[in-house]
Amino acid sequence: MLAQWRTPVRRRFPLAVYFFLVGFVPANWLVRIPDVKEQVGASAASLGLALLAGSVGGLLMTPLGGRLAMRIGTRPPIAFGAVLLSLAIVLPALATNVRWLGAALIVLTVIHSMFNVSLNSAAVEVEAAYGRSIMPTLHGTYSVGGLVGAVVGGFAAGRVSPTVHLAVIGALSLVVVALFAPRMLRADAGGTTPAAHTDPKQATPARTKHLGIIVLFGVIGLCTAWGEFAANNWANLHLRENLGASASVAAYVFAAYSCAIAAGRLLGSPVIRRIGATAVLTGGFLVAAVGMVNAAWASHIDGGGLPLAIAGYVLLGLGLANVYPIAIARAGAIGGPRGVSRVVLLAGAGILGQGPIIGFLADQFGLPWALTTVPILAVIAAGIGLSLRRYNNYAAVLPAVETERSQA
Repeated sequence: MLAQWRTPVRRRFPLAVYFFLVGFVPANWLVRIPDVKEQVGASAASLGLALLAGSVGGLLMTPLGGRLAMRIGTRPPIAFGAVLLSLAIVLPALATNVRWLGAALIVLTVIHSMFNVSLNSAAVEVEAAYGRSIMPTLHGTYSVGGLVGAVVGGFAAGRVSPTVHLAVIGALSLVVVALFAPRMLRADAGGTTPAAHTDPKQATPARTKHLGIIVLFGVIGLCTAWGEFAANNWANLHLRENLGASASVAAYVFAAYSCAIAAGRLLGSPVIRRIGATAVLTGGFLVAAVGMVNAAWASHIDGGGLPLAIAGYVLLGLGLANVYPIAIARAGAIGGPRGVSRVVLLAGAGILGQGPIIGFLADQFGLPWALTTVPILAVIAAGIGLSLRRYNNYAAVLPAVETERSQA
């Protein structure tokens, strides 16, 4: 049975279902954070510490997710990780104080992190089987899941308690997992196991040799996460304080940005096949840089204002949509699950770092200057993406790496 579980995933379905779940389930928790904050009597500072504890816990366990997928394959961590995520999603709503909330978030994010690494590693296996870009479409499914989860959570808020809401979501998720887990655990019929995944020990020399390349893809992931979460965390505040938008308008702008990311990812795979991963990677960062400059400085640009900021955030979403999927796919193609975990780890560092750094710069120089860090990092990442063009060819990189592994 272990040998069957270690057989790489070769088909997009039901993998896409799990990508949807990993976006949908946590989104329901995110929209209930204000209710849980009130429930446990947390201050803003204590809630922030609880959220930080969860994020750090998940980040520290990311390498373990890579090692687990290397040892037993990607199938069991995906199937059983989805079960654990479905059960753990209700834990924050059961907390009675801030300490228990922090503990619940650590458990939830550790499960989510390890599940996420295996999920993306399986997507790399599917790309190897297809010989072309698949990752952006799967990440688009994740984005759609997040949007649907936010809508469902928004509908449930004010109607049912967080405990009832998240318990129902967990139960529905378990039903979906029960339907699709047997397919995930069962090896696909036909075909052969790609050599890149047959023996992790034999692949170690090549992975060591390519560590620097994987780290560069990780830096791309860090720059992407910085840009995405700068928009997630600061767009609403920027639009309301610096551009005079109402709360509803600011929410609609953020929704437009989120839809741009989802649409860009769903269309990403055919675009990559047409113009190449390097063009999408480098061009995407440059588009994102232009978009964020417009969004950050809209009130200072002649003829600018809210419409220019809206256009800027849409461009930011379209530009960033496919760069992280490409980075994680390429690192996974070269380094397997460990390559995936390193990109996820560095992206997590970007998520954690952008909040305090942008906040400090905003206090010292103003939010437009603080948000300018996004286009600066985007331009740097565009240059890195261009320098990695040898490793962005879906048709050529795997055979080249396999040759080096066979010689190692």
